[in-house]
Amino acid sequence: MVSIFCIVAALLYADQNLMAPNLTAIAQDFGFNDDERDKYLGGYIAAAFYMVGAPAALLFGYLSDTVNRRNLLFYAVILGEGPCILTYFVTKYWQLLVLRLMTGISLGGTLPLVFSLLGDMFDEKKRASVAALVQVATGVGLAVGQGTAGFVGPPLGWQWPFVIVAVPAVLAATLMMFTTEEPPRGVTEAAVKKQLKETHDYVYSERITWAKVGKLIRIPTNVLLILQGVFGCLPWGMLLTFMNDYLAQNKGLSVGTATLIMLVFGLGGAAGVIGGGLIGQHLYNHVSKFSMSVFIGVTTAIATLPLLFLINADVQSMVPLAFVSALLAGFLGSTVGPNMRAMMLNVNEPETRGVALALQTMLDDLGKGLGPALVAAIITNVGRTVAFNISALGWIPCGALLFGTAYTISKDEDAMQGRLKMSISRHMNSRVSLGNDDDDGYDDIDMDDEAALEAMPLYSSNHQEKNGFSDYHSEEKNDGDTFTLQ
Repeated sequence: MVSIFCIVAALLYADQNLMAPNLTAIAQDFGFNDDERDKYLGGYIAAAFYMVGAPAALLFGYLSDTVNRRNLLFYAVILGEGPCILTYFVTKYWQLLVLRLMTGISLGGTLPLVFSLLGDMFDEKKRASVAALVQVATGVGLAVGQGTAGFVGPPLGWQWPFVIVAVPAVLAATLMMFTTEEPPRGVTEAAVKKQLKETHDYVYSERITWAKVGKLIRIPTNVLLILQGVFGCLPWGMLLTFMNDYLAQNKGLSVGTATLIMLVFGLGGAAGVIGGGLIGQHLYNHVSKFSMSVFIGVTTAIATLPLLFLINADVQSMVPLAFVSALLAGFLGSTVGPNMRAMMLNVNEPETRGVALALQTMLDDLGKGLGPALVAAIITNVGRTVAFNISALGWIPCGALLFGTAYTISKDEDAMQGRLKMSISRHMNSRVSLGNDDDDGYDDIDMDDEAALEAMPLYSSNHQEKNGFSDYHSEEKNDGDTFTLQ
């Protein structure tokens, strides 16, 4: 199932950067000058694309915790790729704006769905590695889409790449519907696996509630990982929206050479995702949990250096170095993705992961949408080069926030396992109560985690005495911690 999910994600992300290699050609079709090109195509459309993706991420994230996620992913593809195909018929600017806005729905809903599915297919010792596969698939898709636009757009017209990448996405989503199944929730968690050994018919049935959504933003690791996206999206928004055109129009490179440099950046990103995921998972499993945080924090911050070289150097006279810089920037800047999403899967319960990932995606998309718009506004006053330098520096606070998760990750993971144990205990106690005439006054239990923790010993004792249980214990060891009901 991982393969088909990766293929669908790759084809969806091929849509994301289809305009970048042909911004000038699109501007000419609409009669825009250079300033209008950056403002209307690089700024407004990019903002619309990501701004609609933000609420879509939250909506699909919430739905992913309540309905069949595989079916929901299929609907997201159809809802977004139809408008992408219709881009072929665009003749006016407003039409392109509306269609790109609608296509953003697919990207907004994809990652929360896919990673929620993977969280119920793999445990914490494999999640960073698997997340790397998904992210490298999206990176390859983005690079292939941009490459297709760069090489097909000039001879055939800038509209054709939209059709070329959208049709396979719809076909892949249809294949997914016939070849995959929805994985059961929670079965990869230690507490749930232990309960399944003791009670074979146990089903993890917790669902998302608004109270649980509110608790997500009180988990320190969630807060740090979500906030880093606000800063990290600045360099990414600049790279994905403007960099290809900047190298061609401002640095004197041909469109083909500029596209190749960005393809090398994408290859570096793919290597960074795979290598970063493997290294991060190894550090997590064999060194310490916080070493993963240190690794991605440092690599993200120093990715600023090769990116600044690419922006400021005379790349026309040193093309080989430009390729090396693009490779390094792509590698160093891409280690965060799989490790960050593995962290979010590890500190959130199965029923809240979709929303947690959606919150991160939402702020990331908001930043990516606002980022190009802000850069476009700065360009008007100080020019492209200064605006791009400011954007590149966004990786420094991003790295600092990632580094900060070294102080929170272990405690938040332990707290999540504790909440799972409480949920399982409430469920098992309710099963006992159903077999005792429902006359003990505990028919309906609706309490938060803290209240449940205080009430469980009394509640369990009540059932033990009523049913002749003299010594009921439920223990689970997790890194030396024991959870006991007596």
